[in-house]
Amino acid sequence: MDVFVDDEPLADSAFDTVGDAVKAVQTDCPPERLVVQLRCDGQEVSGEIMAEALSRRTSKVFRLDVFTATRHSLVHDAMTQASVSLQETEQECRRVADLLSQGRTQEGMDSFGECLRTWQQINLAVTRSIEILRLDAERLTIRDEPLVDVIGKPKQILMQVRDALAAQDFVMLADVLQYELAEVTEQWYAVLACLREEADRLSEAASD
Repeated sequence: MDVFVDDEPLADSAFDTVGDAVKAVQTDCPPERLVVQLRCDGQEVSGEIMAEALSRRTSKVFRLDVFTATRHSLVHDAMTQASVSLQETEQECRRVADLLSQGRTQEGMDSFGECLRTWQQINLAVTRSIEILRLDAERLTIRDEPLVDVIGKPKQILMQVRDALAAQDFVMLADVLQYELAEVTEQWYAVLACLREEADRLSEAASD
């Protein structure tokens, strides 16, 4: 199996499995770079087939492409994409609130499921970005509040959403989405912007 790292051939490519090769590449990477993408024989390796691909014997693969990125650029791109997703979800939640208010419950709930999944993805992206940048969420502040406290605020509205769903109270859910979501969304935007700025600041510091 031939191994290429960021399109450059890897001299030592004697590995038993694809996973062994990836681990070796990550170990040899500079501290500020992470493996972010894999391609086996031209096929993108997504989350759904990741486990199978990593366990694949190298004798079954002709070429493995490993792509890396700096921690800073990875977080910057993730927070930018999260902001776009949040904007789209904000608009969709308003539509869901309108549908629920009109009594079109099933249609509204079908759309709301996607909103919940997006919120979960954003929350996960934030958590991972803090870990990747090795930030102290208790010391970093947003508008004089610790980042860890600001991150916790959106969870409060999610608790209300959970309670409304558990009680099948769609009037309450519509009210939460219509009247309380705006403030929480603003807090999420602030968190995403803060992490993007930290990524840029650390990138500049690393290049000096």
